[in-house]
Amino acid sequence: MAKQEYTGAIAAWKDDRGFGFIRTESDNKEDDVFIHISSLNNMSRRPRVGDIIHYDLIEENGKTKASNAIIEGVEPFRDASGGCNTFLTVLITAIIASAITYGVLTKVLQPENDCSNGLSIELTQ
Repeated sequence: MAKQEYTGAIAAWKDDRGFGFIRTESDNKEDDVFIHISSLNNMSRRPRVGDIIHYDLIEENGKTKASNAIIEGVEPFRDASGGCNTFLTVLITAIIASAITYGVLTKVLQPENDCSNGLSIELTQ
């Protein structure tokens, strides 16, 4: 990920509304930058007051706001696949389940009392 151009700290955060303001390095409230939760690049947690934020600035509808932001020290969510091959996982699971099922069914279907043990008894009258 490219290095963000600006750094500041969350000065206010309205978690129920998903937005807040970043206090810039000028430390002047009038210079605070608006930030929306959607700008936080899939962070693994929501921001908190005091968090250090690295961000870019964009202008949208005549207003400046933070974009492409990250919370310092917080990792983004990993890709849901986690680098794992889903098809391979399903295939291996199916093979193991089939083997277990086969083992259970062959045990259940075997006669319990196979007393013949290869011996034959002739009955005579």
